[in-house]
Amino acid sequence: MVLTRIKAILWLHTLRLWRYRWSFLNYTLAVTAWIFLFVLGALLFVPKEYLGLAVKSAFWVIVAWNVISECSSLIGAWMNFFISIGMIEEHIIRNISPFKVILGRVVTSFSVIFVTLFFISAILNGVFKTNVWSVNDSYLLALSFITLALQGLAYGVTIAAISVRTSVPHNMLEIINFAVIGLLMIPLEKVPNFLAIPFLCIPYMASAHLAKIGASGAQPYMLLEALAISLVETIIMLAIAAYMIKKSEEWIRRNGVRAIGFF
Repeated sequence: MVLTRIKAILWLHTLRLWRYRWSFLNYTLAVTAWIFLFVLGALLFVPKEYLGLAVKSAFWVIVAWNVISECSSLIGAWMNFFISIGMIEEHIIRNISPFKVILGRVVTSFSVIFVTLFFISAILNGVFKTNVWSVNDSYLLALSFITLALQGLAYGVTIAAISVRTSVPHNMLEIINFAVIGLLMIPLEKVPNFLAIPFLCIPYMASAHLAKIGASGAQPYMLLEALAISLVETIIMLAIAAYMIKKSEEWIRRNGVRAIGFF
């Protein structure tokens, strides 16, 4: 029964992605365009001899932010739509968690991430004559992006759970993500020693630092600390998301969907 429900949820989102394939393509091209403009602006003042390394570093920082953003926004934003079409009641009646349904949005999230990365890497490799996919430690890089994706998913579900119980729209709750991209650009080596651990404790920072080490082969500065903090943060964020899901579902069953106000 559980596997059947999971397959049905994944099929729902896969079918919806196919039906909206042109909107999906338009969205990924728009994301690719603004990412390229951001990278281009960041590289304007980089000396030519360091351009290859700078392009690769900028690319993987943007990849990290894209994973965070898409995993949280495409899930957190979809709860409003899910409520507006009256699907919360349908799933509650059938004893299916609406949060499990919106978690199926990982199909859309990862599709956007992978297609966007394909486009932007092709553009950067062609324009700057470099290979952004030549990485130093693929295992560390993979681990960092797994933790980033899990943290982004946990944050997106938490946003959805909070917005269900309040009139605050998800985009107001998600505003913290816009501050993250600036912090991601800061090298940990440039942070004063006494602030390094607090800096890594900011959500996503430890995982992003691991991504930088894995991608560019930079000096493994505070590698073990970043690894430990990244894993602990991921577990904590997932636990908070699970708790928020439980409490929000209890609230919905007790108060009913009509008590939820968005507009």
